[in-house]
Amino acid sequence: MHIPLKAKIALPLLIVLLNVVVIVASSSLVMARFAAINLSENFAEEITQAFTTADAVALIAAATSIIGSTVAAGIALKAVATAGFAACVERPELRTWMLLFGGLAEGIAIYGLLVAILILGKI
Repeated sequence: MHIPLKAKIALPLLIVLLNVVVIVASSSLVMARFAAINLSENFAEEITQAFTTADAVALIAAATSIIGSTVAAGIALKAVATAGFAACVERPELRTWMLLFGGLAEGIAIYGLLVAILILGKI
């Protein structure tokens, strides 16, 4: 059975859109922290007062969790999409399972975002 062109284009675009949403949400968390700092002549002093070593480690840990989870989600989605489209060619009724596994793979990125929120909540 032939998979329509719209279906071939829609799933990768949806995956890219979800990854963009995760990246924008995670960057907004970091920017919210920077927004608390007033830009003035004493900017260097305010930065050192605003960020302790523990805060800096927490920000790095949050960024690492988001980066790692989005990369892992991308690798998982590549495997799901490759195997899913191949399976849908032979058995079209597997399309639902392919979308379900794609959603589970995207959940990896969401878990990374939740871990980052929990880490930043401790700051």
